[in-house]
Amino acid sequence: MTVPHVRDDADPAAKAVSGIEGTRRVLSWAIVVVGIGVLTAFTSYLWDWSEVFIGGEAPERDEWLELVGAAWLPVVVAAVIRLVRAHRALTTTALEALDAFDQTVHTSHGWAWRIDHDRRILHSSDGIRALLGYDPEDVLGSDVLDLLHCDESRPLILARLQSEAATKNWDDWQTRLRHRDGSVRHVRSSVTPILSKEGRGSGNRIVAYRGFTTDVTAEVVAAAADQARELQEQAAHARISAVLADPRALQIVFQPIVDVRAHRTIGMEALSRFAGEPYRTPDVWFDEAWQVAQGPALELHAIGVACAQLATLPADIYLSVNVSPQTMSTPRFTTLLADLGADAHRIVVEVTEHAAVTDYDVLAAAVKRLRGFGARVAVDDAGAGYSSMQHVLRLTPDIIKLDRGIVAGIDEDAAKRALVTAMTGFAASLNMTVVAEGVETDAELKALIGAGIHHAQGYLLGRPAPLTPAVPVPT
Repeated sequence: MTVPHVRDDADPAAKAVSGIEGTRRVLSWAIVVVGIGVLTAFTSYLWDWSEVFIGGEAPERDEWLELVGAAWLPVVVAAVIRLVRAHRALTTTALEALDAFDQTVHTSHGWAWRIDHDRRILHSSDGIRALLGYDPEDVLGSDVLDLLHCDESRPLILARLQSEAATKNWDDWQTRLRHRDGSVRHVRSSVTPILSKEGRGSGNRIVAYRGFTTDVTAEVVAAAADQARELQEQAAHARISAVLADPRALQIVFQPIVDVRAHRTIGMEALSRFAGEPYRTPDVWFDEAWQVAQGPALELHAIGVACAQLATLPADIYLSVNVSPQTMSTPRFTTLLADLGADAHRIVVEVTEHAAVTDYDVLAAAVKRLRGFGARVAVDDAGAGYSSMQHVLRLTPDIIKLDRGIVAGIDEDAAKRALVTAMTGFAASLNMTVVAEGVETDAELKALIGAGIHHAQGYLLGRPAPLTPAVPVPT
């Protein structure tokens, strides 16, 4: 883009006024000259024809020619009137333009300035208050480089400025300025060189610069945040992809689900453990996978690893796997169950929450499909919140798993015991089974049995561990 050169070092407003005043003076002189010429011609015509009418002389050829010329007088008068109107309009326009310029400079969200060839600030608009916290008079006469916040040394800054001045490429120049309070502002400037009045030759030299600077800190910060977020997402995507590609990155451990009356293991819940770096708990890994749209892929990978060990379990023990409603509705999950064949009836699908269910009809259809393969449905963390109870009411699961928050300390909390008693009665009326999660003490287990619980799991009954050829039965 070509940078316009202004052949004057005056303030832009004063220069504009000076140019308009010059045009008005030319119009004024034109009106005077034309007016005098019209009056002189008209007077001459009257003088010559007065001799004809008063003296009774016969008109001569020059009188007739003057009469033809007089016919043009209305046209000339009309031209003078138009010049007068143009003069008035130019005056009005000049005042309005000057007022608009002044209002723009004082109300625009930016800083208008002018510096000399030695970088001293000669003019500063009020916009510097909002931009840098200074009053205009505070910076007059100071070196504009003193306002810069730059990691470069002053000689390097000067060299760069001189290079850009030589190429006159100062449009949309972005840099950083230091606010009066010490903070940094990212700004964007447009700069116009002002040339000397030494003529139009190639030897013209730059004597000053004027420009307009706006604060783009919010844009820069937002762009940096977007870039950082994009890099984080790329790193997260790479970590999850590495887990999916490495068979050793995700291992499955199994926690017993016990019939506490018969002292017999009836099921195993598959739980993920990650060997990938950095070390993090499974919930962090799965949350990150959902953030980068790989949640279903990681869940299906974990389910596939767990189901691959189904043959190691005794035939009378079921395998419980955790699945979000979103993954449950995918064709890949349906295919996974179909590939299990007759073993699908040994699968219990625990519905977990990674996002709110927006369409229960879709989820109900997925539940119907998995039941068609013989699999059962459990609602995990029942009692922990509104969503889990919605699942119980809307999906009519085969198993309700009580959250650890209800189980912990139940032996010392009558309200919890009453809630569990009510839940077991509710489940029995609908032919559902209740499993208590997180049982850690004998007192808790005794209270749960007293409230009607028959199935439970927790550290008291068995810790998560890899499968062995023979599954231990808690006693």
